[in-house]
Amino acid sequence: MALSVMNSLPASTTWDDPLVLLPRRKPQSYEKDRTIYAPEDRADSLFLVVSGTVKLSRISDGGRETVLDFCPQDAFFGESSLMGRSYRGEMAVALEDSSVMEWPADELVRIMLRTPELGPSLLRVLAGKLFEADSRIESLAIDQISQRLVRALLRLGERFGETNGGSPKVRLMPITHELLAKYVGTSREIVTQHMSQLRRKGVLDYSRAGIEFDPAELKKALRSR
Repeated sequence: MALSVMNSLPASTTWDDPLVLLPRRKPQSYEKDRTIYAPEDRADSLFLVVSGTVKLSRISDGGRETVLDFCPQDAFFGESSLMGRSYRGEMAVALEDSSVMEWPADELVRIMLRTPELGPSLLRVLAGKLFEADSRIESLAIDQISQRLVRALLRLGERFGETNGGSPKVRLMPITHELLAKYVGTSREIVTQHMSQLRRKGVLDYSRAGIEFDPAELKKALRSR
């Protein structure tokens, strides 16, 4: 509902991009696999990926990790600081060498008082993430594992995919089958099984160098399941 309300409002450059209104901060560097914040850390700042990729996840009481999202360059994360939560509840880790920009929550409040447009602009970002989360929850509830995997690859291709010349194929950074399993909610063995089936059908190819596929062909595989 929040998304429909926001979409009914007139769009503008400042509404669409909070970076037009936010002051720049010196980026902080994080090496691959370094924790940016832990679940028990206070939710007292908002982050932006300047370069690299950040993984967001939750750890169950039994120690099982569920990947919530992968944040590419120019993506915000740490929105719990905008929702009045005391603690993060999730973990943010650099998936590769990354740099991030950080704004303390109390500073954001002061900026909003001076620049009221920032509030609705950040709300659009939050509403967009809620919409994506709803789509993932729906997929987890009704899709088979093979469909969840294909949808995940398509989404990652839209956010991270690199093209080469006039080829319709996109290439993703190397993503382990274990990490994909934590993202789609299954085991590494089952992800390997379905990835192998897709490769045998010529729908995608993968190696230590990355994952490559034609989004149109992958969508056909989704519809045929």
